Amino acid sequence: MKKILVADDSEFIRKVLKETLSPEYKVVMANDGKKTLNMYKKEKPDLVLLDIIMPEGEEEGIQVLEKLIEMDKKAVIIMITAVGQDTIRAECKGLGAKGYIAKPFSEEDVLKEVKKYLK
Repeated sequence: MKKILVADDSEFIRKVLKETLSPEYKVVMANDGKKTLNMYKKEKPDLVLLDIIMPEGEEEGIQVLEKLIEMDKKAVIIMITAVGQDTIRAECKGLGAKGYIAKPFSEEDVLKEVKKYLK
């Protein structure tokens, strides 16, 4: 079973994503950048759903993205955020994010995006 790391500071969002993904994937979770990096090293997930805005401020998700890509150039990371700015989306893609899911999202949006990368 493929493993997904859900990294979001919102307990509600983590719960929704776990419920959406659990039938098909093993889901592990982190609520901040430091835990996300530690969980990635420990769990070696097949895919990461990473919130851009986390407790340390608007840039934390982008910094975590950079660190994850440094640790593993092949990391499959999909950014999740309510921030719909094209500049942030472009920056994340440039740093190595594979995809982008905008909040609010539907279960179908999440599963469609995840399935693009987890065959």
